[in-house]
Amino acid sequence: MSYESAVAAIRNAFKIAWGATTKVAYDDVKFDIPNSETWVRLKIAHVDGYQASIGSPSSNKFRREGLITAQIFQPQGNASKDARKKADLIIPIFQGKQISGITFYDVQAREIGNDGAGWHQINVLSKFYYDVIA
Repeated sequence: MSYESAVAAIRNAFKIAWGATTKVAYDDVKFDIPNSETWVRLKIAHVDGYQASIGSPSSNKFRREGLITAQIFQPQGNASKDARKKADLIIPIFQGKQISGITFYDVQAREIGNDGAGWHQINVLSKFYYDVIA
């Protein structure tokens, strides 16, 4: 699996599960931030990679690992209720799942708080990995 196909598979899985729940900003895609409604930014970052097995040529396993951060932004002054509801919706999209050969694990929400720009932020983090045979 290439980096490109891994990112496409993760985005697609999120897009299908999330539907029209809120507007979503994706990495390097033009996005206009809504003025007064909750929205999400999905960030996918590969963070590590290593050779996971040694064998004959064309049969070695190389593992790629990464981190998905779904940043939830809710207008301040609403007791973060909607942001927490959205976090509860995002967690099961990845928790305990394997999609297109990508395994997701260690899914959790982290309260960030007020960002200084009028938004209350909660992040949902999910680690992931997949293997490439070469």
